[in-house]
Amino acid sequence: MTANTELVKHQTRNGAPERLVVPPADIYETPEAYLVILDLPGASKESITVTLERHELKVKASVPSRHAENTSVLLSEMDATGYERSFNLGDGIDRDTVDAEFSLGVLTVRFSKSEDRKRKEITVH
Repeated sequence: MTANTELVKHQTRNGAPERLVVPPADIYETPEAYLVILDLPGASKESITVTLERHELKVKASVPSRHAENTSVLLSEMDATGYERSFNLGDGIDRDTVDAEFSLGVLTVRFSKSEDRKRKEITVH
């Protein structure tokens, strides 16, 4: 599994710049599965899209504006409008058993290993 980690910038329809942050991620392997864990602070479960196409996992999420109306921004370091990250996957996953869970700002995507990738104990006779 490899990760694409560049900051993504887009233009919105009104021409204003949109700043999408590449969220930090951890990738784990268990005997049965691969886990991709991403931090998405400020995102809601409803704003997250997770897609799997060919060998690419894409995660996108939007974050509502934190600026209250009728205020002047004096300093803005948390002005991201969302998150975007993609991962290139290998052949060792079972595409039919992928699931995702979001809790307390953390998204966990679980890929079961395909049968040929699972560890197998051989009995010695």
